[in-house]
Amino acid sequence: MDYSRIITELLGIQDVEIEDIKQFKKDLRIEIKLRQRRSECFCAQCGLEFKSVKDWNLKELKAPPLGVYQQVKIKFWQLRGVCEDCNRTSISKVDWIHPKFESMTCGFAEVCGRLMEEITCEAVSRIMYSSSKLMWELDQYRMEVMMRYLTLPKHLKVSYLCADEVHFQTVWNKNRKGLFAKRRQPEFITNLVAPLEGKVLFNAQGRGESSLNQAFAVLSPGQKLAVEQVAVDMHDPFMCAIRSNCPNALIVIDRFHLAQKINQTFDKLRRAEFRIAEQNNKYFEMGILEPKRKFILVSRKKQFLSKVETRLIDDLRRVNKNIHVGMFLVEYFHEALDKKTIKGFRSSLLEWYRVCRTAKLPQFLEFAKLIRKYRRNIEGYINSRLTTAVIEGLNNKIKVLKRMGYGYTNPTSFMRKILQRCGYLNHLSINTDEFYFKWPHPA
Repeated sequence: MDYSRIITELLGIQDVEIEDIKQFKKDLRIEIKLRQRRSECFCAQCGLEFKSVKDWNLKELKAPPLGVYQQVKIKFWQLRGVCEDCNRTSISKVDWIHPKFESMTCGFAEVCGRLMEEITCEAVSRIMYSSSKLMWELDQYRMEVMMRYLTLPKHLKVSYLCADEVHFQTVWNKNRKGLFAKRRQPEFITNLVAPLEGKVLFNAQGRGESSLNQAFAVLSPGQKLAVEQVAVDMHDPFMCAIRSNCPNALIVIDRFHLAQKINQTFDKLRRAEFRIAEQNNKYFEMGILEPKRKFILVSRKKQFLSKVETRLIDDLRRVNKNIHVGMFLVEYFHEALDKKTIKGFRSSLLEWYRVCRTAKLPQFLEFAKLIRKYRRNIEGYINSRLTTAVIEGLNNKIKVLKRMGYGYTNPTSFMRKILQRCGYLNHLSINTDEFYFKWPHPA
């Protein structure tokens, strides 16, 4: 058995001869001396064989781990010869040395790149005994190269889609106008998600109509026509982008954002009643309406509340009419969303409107206007039961990614990382097996 050939294949190198191997068992380190095979030395410019040998250049390269030996160093003698056709002296062509990072082999770069798809560059630098800055530069370069090969699967299920934004960073507002204008301005990344696949299809910077248009650009015209339903929050720019890109799609307002909105409405009522109780020195109401108890007041799972909490809430509803009506409106609105038919939903919603008008609570009257504006889109949820639960789960994964990287300042890098971790910009979707032996040329 030719062990030399097996070792070179394991390392992802070819057209070389092994001259010496040194093992350092104490450090789990190995050093391999290689020389380029004379018959496989060709000019990098024209590709013809060299006429004569000028000299041999020594290069030290990092190679991928070899079994228990985590540090593999290659001392490589590379030929520099005279090319008769070019009439010049040049270094011979070697495919398995990385074209941009010449201190490592292609195999080492690909091993590190696949690790960085799942963990941070700093962690990979510790595992692979390399510089964290070098790993970061390699990761950025690898994602840039893979963007050229990024394509969606042929049988991608795009009948249902979701769109939502995730927070990127908050920056100082340089064009601040007025004394009371906001000093800091949040920036967002808009993601387009296929819930049936559980993947981010594409993303763009910002949270406006143009951002979602850029994300939709990844879909073909036929795929856009095949979209039946799109779940979004109550954000008009997103809806405009969906109507222009997917004319056959029904826009669905999902339940998560409706529950979020009505809870925010009740919280406005709670704060107003807390201020009134504070002015009138009603200590019992102040204790129940304090901010830490706001989630208990709107909880739908009353069975998980303690007996003391349940008794306090009942006492509060007896002494405060507005809070009692507010909690009733929240509960009844959820019951309306539980209806299975449009007819049942409409009748429940009419009753809910009647209670809102009778109660005359300004917070809920404002929320009722919002519901009237988007009623048809809410009815789309009653029919389809499509939600943004998948995209909210992916948003949580993206937030974990951002915390692992201690925040991102480069939007391009952050968007590519999202596609790498939650989309199709990774070796599971793009076949990068050839990258072990030969990287695409930087040009």
